[in-house]
Amino acid sequence: MSSNKLFLSVPLSVLSGVLLTVGLPKLELFYCSWVALIPLFAAIRGKTVKQALWLGYLCGIVHFASMLYWIWYVIDYYGGLPFAVAVLILLLLSAYLAVYVAVFSALARKWESNFFFWLFGLPSAWVTLELIRAYAVSGFPWGNLGYTQAPLASLIQVADITGVYGVSWLVVLGNTAIAAFLYRFHMKTAVIALAVCVAGATAYGAWRVEVVKGLQSLAAPFTVGVVQGNIDQSKKWDPAFQQETLRRYQRLSMEASVRVPAPELLVWPETAAPFFYGIDDKLTPQLNELVRQAGIPLLFGSPGAIRADGEIRLLNKAYLVDGRAELKGTYAKQHLVPFGEYVPYARVLFFVHRLVHAAGDFMAGKDPDPLRLDERPLGVLICYEGIFPELSRATVRAGATALVNITNDAWYGNTSAPYQHLEMARWRAIECRVPMIRAANTGISAIYDATGTPCGLIPLGQEGYLVCSVRPFRLVTFYTRFGDIFAWLCVLITLSGIIYSTFQRRVAFK
Repeated sequence: MSSNKLFLSVPLSVLSGVLLTVGLPKLELFYCSWVALIPLFAAIRGKTVKQALWLGYLCGIVHFASMLYWIWYVIDYYGGLPFAVAVLILLLLSAYLAVYVAVFSALARKWESNFFFWLFGLPSAWVTLELIRAYAVSGFPWGNLGYTQAPLASLIQVADITGVYGVSWLVVLGNTAIAAFLYRFHMKTAVIALAVCVAGATAYGAWRVEVVKGLQSLAAPFTVGVVQGNIDQSKKWDPAFQQETLRRYQRLSMEASVRVPAPELLVWPETAAPFFYGIDDKLTPQLNELVRQAGIPLLFGSPGAIRADGEIRLLNKAYLVDGRAELKGTYAKQHLVPFGEYVPYARVLFFVHRLVHAAGDFMAGKDPDPLRLDERPLGVLICYEGIFPELSRATVRAGATALVNITNDAWYGNTSAPYQHLEMARWRAIECRVPMIRAANTGISAIYDATGTPCGLIPLGQEGYLVCSVRPFRLVTFYTRFGDIFAWLCVLITLSGIIYSTFQRRVAFK
């Protein structure tokens, strides 16, 4: 690659990385996503596949480092590691995730001369790589491209068929179609294909919203109160602050309990009770008395412990008690945060526990069944679990008619992470057509109906409560029942394109 071409290609790749990020919250410049890949396409045009690979890798590093910049804050501020080490960890994670964009870039270069694989194969390849990222190395489906389109309420309703992957596919199709138009590459076909797909998805979404709202109107209301304590993470586990924590949640819960209509359930965030509920013989009775005073069932987070293989292991749990403080059920978090709640590949990464406080101490739960409050089955997702669609699908298939996401986003501070985390959780309501009730320690707490429409929210960094009536009903969507069929179809198209382009190349050398 000549120095002149390199001078032009590198900033174009960097620009694509930035544009891929700015579509996500906080900035939420969703329209940028429809052209985000065009600078990368321009950068790799006329280059070798190897050069395209490296330009895509640069784009990926810029994208993931700018999207996940908040990781250095978590590691530096709460992990106690030096700033330089925290930045290094962020860059190492970005370097791994950038591989996915690099592979996409290489395929884009290989398929430049094949209109079908350029227009439809590249969107499929992007989805394939997002699907792999969702499962590889414990899975990290954070910030999929489809999430950028959250402001387009009608367009994103197609997620109840395709999941977020369908919207990712549409956005990449927008990029390939616009690029084809600019390159005068089957211009008319590209524009028509994009118009038909976007119009079809939007029309479906508008129709689907009306259908779902009609079904919701026939269901009995269920009034829920979400409490946001806004407890500083640095004080959360301080024994001297435990009484203040309970007093704050008691005050907010009592205020919520006298609203009209009165809540039938109160929800506190992940580990809102900063002690071992049911084990701590001082604070457990205090919490139970608080519940009895309010006279309202409570779902809350608290750590648990179990003996496994002769050792005491920790669990990140949710507890559901009725208005008399009698335990109705518990749920243990199934998908733990790597390097925060456990160390993946612990035998290989034997030294990591020295860097991350308490990492490797937690054990994953295995039961996706919902917690039942009378005739109300509630599917619980703890923190990070809200970004994994398969967990929501599993609990809805098991009977849940509402999802409850309890989380502690205090780790993230005032970064973009709480906004990104909230948005991803909202999509689970659309995919499964159930209400989403979200309680976060420092925010953002919110309640959504089955179309993803918010009833209200409590902003980041504020204490307060939110009381809303939702209408749970039973509607098993295509996505709930069959999962990622659309994404797997994209895998087949991608593999076909790789095999075809490889075969054509071999023929060319004969």
